[in-house]
Formats: sequence, C-alpha cells, structure tokens
Amino acid sequence: MDTRINILCFGDSNTWGCIPRWAESTVPSERYDESIRWPMILQKDLGPDYKIIEEGLGGRTTIYPPPAAPWKCGEPYLVPCLFTHRPLDLVIMMLGTNDLQKVHQPPLEKLGDGIRRLVTLIRENPNCGRGQAAPRILLLAPTYIQPSSPEGRVLVYPKFNGDVGRRLSLAFPEVYGAIARELGCDFLDASQYAQPSVADGVHFTPEAHIQLGHAVAAYIKTHIF
Repeated sequence: MDTRINILCFGDSNTWGCIPRWAESTVPSERYDESIRWPMILQKDLGPDYKIIEEGLGGRTTIYPPPAAPWKCGEPYLVPCLFTHRPLDLVIMMLGTNDLQKVHQPPLEKLGDGIRRLVTLIRENPNCGRGQAAPRILLLAPTYIQPSSPEGRVLVYPKFNGDVGRRLSLAFPEVYGAIARELGCDFLDASQYAQPSVADGVHFTPEAHIQLGHAVAAYIKTHIF
C-alpha cells in the first residue's frame, strides 16, 4: 500500500508550467521541465514521503465554460479528478485568472463565486480523502495580470479587458483570503512570490515558479503536515 501523503495541485497553465512566449504562434504551448515547475519544486522540497499530483490545464476556468472549449471548465472535471487520485490528503487550488477573460469576466462582487463552488464540491465528496474525510484545501490567490512589453504579446492584455481585468486580478488576495477564512481553508497569496513575465503579462517566469514552489512547501511544512 502506498503510504505517501497525496497532494493534488489543481490549476491552469501556471500550474501546468506554460513557458511565456514573446510572439503569437499556432504551435502548442511549451512547458517548463521538472526542475522549474512549482509543483515539482514542491515535490523536491517535501521529499519522498509526499506525492505531488500535477493537474494543470491551460485556459482552465473555475465554473465558466469557455465557448470554444467548454471542457476547460474546472467544475465538471474536479470531482472525477478527485476520485481518480484518491485518497487525497491535500488539494491545492490556484484558479481564477481565466475567469477574467472578457467572455466570462465576473464583477468584483462575484469574483470569488467560482473558487467557492470548487471548495464546496471537494467538501461534498469526502470519500476522495483519506479515511472518508475530505482533504484539506489550500487556496492560492492567483497572481495579477499586467500589460506585456511592447516587444511581447500585446494582444493578451486586451483579452482580459485590459485595465479592468488587471484591477480584478489585484483583488484576488483579498477576495480569496476572505473565502478561505470563511470556509476554513488554508491560504497563500501567490503574488507575494510569483510574478508574470513581461513577455505576455500572464505566465510565470522560471524564477516565479521556483519561488512559489519553495513558499508553498514552507507553508505546508509549517501549517499543514
């Protein structure tokens, strides 16, 4: 029997490890290797008694089905994912950035609706955890978005409604922190450790991945296990 502590990292392209690009391309995104991706930094820091499960998907939202790719909505996939990887001891979620795209973009008062729903789904399915108890949940507030460098992918920022999307992204720490306190989740603000590349204004630099991985590991060692 596998006795390792199982930790699921459920997120979008910044959990998958998307390498920021300086130019638009029809070629699929490329991925950082395991020496850089923050979940794998987490794995290295925690050691062999832990198993880190990477579940990042580019473009994933919380509860909003993208019109061209409804399968990127996190809500219908989350429960099957939980039971695929059971028993889980901890679920780390960093989602919400793609909710800010113009096609979905909730107002500030609804910014936390998606992540709240996903927390509820985990709590409603305790059998995915160990000993029929729902796993603990660590909410990571996604980092902010920003305009790219003029030499970068300048078309990305308008997809998030420009400054409107940026203001919403800057509210993630306050909104998600409040939800974590209300629902009894652990919480960490990713923007304190990870910043987006100026290539596209959204995806993490290598340094951001490494710093975030170390920070999450330190939090888990101190506050969870």
